[in-house]
Amino acid sequence: MEDKQASRLRDNAPRDELAILLREATATVEAELKLEDEGWINLTTGVIDIIPDIERISNLKLSQLYYTKNPLAKQAIRLWTDYTFGSGMTWQTEDKAAKKALDGFWDDRANRAILSGRGQRKSCDKLLVDGEVFFAIFLGAEGKAKIRRIHPLEIAEIITDPDDIENVLYYRRKWTDRQGTSHEAIYRDITNIKGEAGKDIIGAVVKHNEEALIYHLAINTTGQRGNPLLLPALLWLKYYTKFLSSRIAIMLALARFAWKLKVKGGQAAVDAMKGKLDDKEVAAASVLAESEGVETTPIKIETGAQQAYQDGRQIKLMIASAVGIPEQYFGDISIGNLATAKTVELPMMKMFQSYQAIWAATYQDIDEVILEHNGIPQDKWYVDRDFPAIAPADVAQAAKSLVDVLTVMPEFAYSPDVQQIALLILGINDPAEVLAAMAKESKSNPAIPLAKALREFRTILRETTERRAAQ
Repeated sequence: MEDKQASRLRDNAPRDELAILLREATATVEAELKLEDEGWINLTTGVIDIIPDIERISNLKLSQLYYTKNPLAKQAIRLWTDYTFGSGMTWQTEDKAAKKALDGFWDDRANRAILSGRGQRKSCDKLLVDGEVFFAIFLGAEGKAKIRRIHPLEIAEIITDPDDIENVLYYRRKWTDRQGTSHEAIYRDITNIKGEAGKDIIGAVVKHNEEALIYHLAINTTGQRGNPLLLPALLWLKYYTKFLSSRIAIMLALARFAWKLKVKGGQAAVDAMKGKLDDKEVAAASVLAESEGVETTPIKIETGAQQAYQDGRQIKLMIASAVGIPEQYFGDISIGNLATAKTVELPMMKMFQSYQAIWAATYQDIDEVILEHNGIPQDKWYVDRDFPAIAPADVAQAAKSLVDVLTVMPEFAYSPDVQQIALLILGINDPAEVLAAMAKESKSNPAIPLAKALREFRTILRETTERRAAQ
């Protein structure tokens, strides 16, 4: 009796799993629609952010979870960071005093975890996954400074001017250290270095009790707090996971029986044949011997794979739309071609260029804090920043264009900005270091670095031309 009961449980397992998945999916959809039908957004409250704090925190944790475990979420964040930062952003400034101050900040070993190429990529990942980054800047003696990141969940309140929501004054941070001790601190915003008094949410006067300054960068929001890039995709990532799980459950159920065996005779004959075949492993290319009383035929299995592919694709399209990346970048290259790629990559180009501009402005704001701390005049604060090319396939054309420009206007060759762009086009990881080395080598003749660069350009152009001719 126990063996028969266990057999029935095993037989029903795939069917029960499928039923559970279907019930969960249906319940989730119904719950979402019910919230919308009931008008869950309260338009009468004075809350600025449309997403309440408790939901924002939940979304952040879900985003971190999906980024860590879900292949599509991981790919979306990876593509955004790769296209935006590549091997890292570089900068140059002509003023010697400003360069010395910024070199001391960017090259400080203590700041490499944040400001190196690796640190830039990690900051980018955190901004995309968490929706916001809080940089803490510690100003020290003799113009020195350190920079760190504070986890968004530790920032409990953003305190602003009561009459100007855009004028952020302070940040309230609450956290627990590894020893389990709770802490609370008030930090100034970088625009409130003098410590202008403010009032918190209950009207109490607030003054800072920590010397660090906070720079807050938020995306995907029109309010104070940021939201993850994955936020619009979270629901669809969940549905897609459930969809694939359901398909696996169906395939497991269909795969349980592959053959239909028809035996002439009563139950005794059937039981005898089952005893011979059940739990017996049959080697590949075996010979099937049958008597006239036995008939073996394969079970015809209709999996609905083509329809399932189309259904799954519709869900994946929602994920692709949410993160702004076409579907061919998510594992199915068959739906893309060269013409399609050229059409869809232009919006991507604009999207990543805009994102690069956000980071350029962020680093400019941070650098200005350092320059002011070092007493550099405001008219010397300009810093030129260059990000890796978003479309590296255009390297040869860009190199040719730059050579053509320098042929007509050779005086451009003496510009550090032009030289830095040239090195970036060549794929040099650290143009600033290369420029410094070339400057030492040829102080008396600045045309030498240009000659080297032009030789590199000509080599690339020649190799590219030969490769295309061979194709």
